[in-house]
Amino acid sequence: MPKMNIIMKDFCAQLMNLPDEILLMIFKKADRVEILNSMVGINKRIDQILCDPTITGRLTLMRSSASGHIHPLDNVILDRFCCQTLPQIHHHIQWLNLESLTMERILRAAEYPNLCGLGLHRIDYKAMRRLFDNFNDYEITSCVDYFPTKKKSQCLIYTHPYRKTHYYRITNNFPGGLFKCVEKISLFDERPFEHEFFIRLAKSFPLLRRLELSNMTPQNNKKSQEANNDNRRFESIEYPHMTELSLVSIHDDYLEQFLDHTKACLANNIKLYIFYENLQTGTRNFTNDATRINCGRLEYLYLFNVRNYSKPCSAYFPNLKAVYY
Repeated sequence: MPKMNIIMKDFCAQLMNLPDEILLMIFKKADRVEILNSMVGINKRIDQILCDPTITGRLTLMRSSASGHIHPLDNVILDRFCCQTLPQIHHHIQWLNLESLTMERILRAAEYPNLCGLGLHRIDYKAMRRLFDNFNDYEITSCVDYFPTKKKSQCLIYTHPYRKTHYYRITNNFPGGLFKCVEKISLFDERPFEHEFFIRLAKSFPLLRRLELSNMTPQNNKKSQEANNDNRRFESIEYPHMTELSLVSIHDDYLEQFLDHTKACLANNIKLYIFYENLQTGTRNFTNDATRINCGRLEYLYLFNVRNYSKPCSAYFPNLKAVYY
């Protein structure tokens, strides 16, 4: 018997003397690819432990160097993964991080009934579109963004009708459409979100319950109006089903976008997540009449980065049940 097989056999014999909880801790700390490549198929007990979602739920089947470069797996490891490992654990996988040279082979190695996300690295747009060549019965929508400050790109591709209850990382390139199932959305961009953008969003997501916004860039239209002393009123946008609003990483313009009653009409049971300084500034230390109506509809405040906290005026937040900070 080859020396390596003897060592492996002795190692496995020692592992089998350990309780499941200890084995799971060991496997979690080990290199995910190496442990799955070497241990899957040894026996039913090991396979059952390896199928824990903390191990097989999210897999990165590529290598990255210290300089940040992405490389495919070694051919020997890739062959075993595609022929033996993935067919055994495929139904436990929820997320795959892949690179362009090996992604097609890995995706064709098994069915992934519980896969809900793909991280595709070093891939061009045409190759990404080819992944959907067999979706003949669906309309395919794609949206590509580049963020110069972060020096990162993102590409969202999805089918219609859209069945998920969430839609994350929406930017100004949002193509529109009607999303009847979506209740949660998140917004991010390095370009400003203008009032007209939020009008489109409200029409696209009529059952919206939770909105998360991240944008540090001030609105252009607001600056232009202020410079020209333009006092024209905005169309007030209604959010009849929204119960949670997260404005944690924002410019003050977006607090005004949602709390100024001339721009937004909130429901009466809102949870607001926000930096305390933004809330103070946007409400002019809780004296601004323009934000008073919507602040009166807040039920819960979750405040971040609180230094010198003073309890908000009860007259300004008459519906408030609790403040967390």
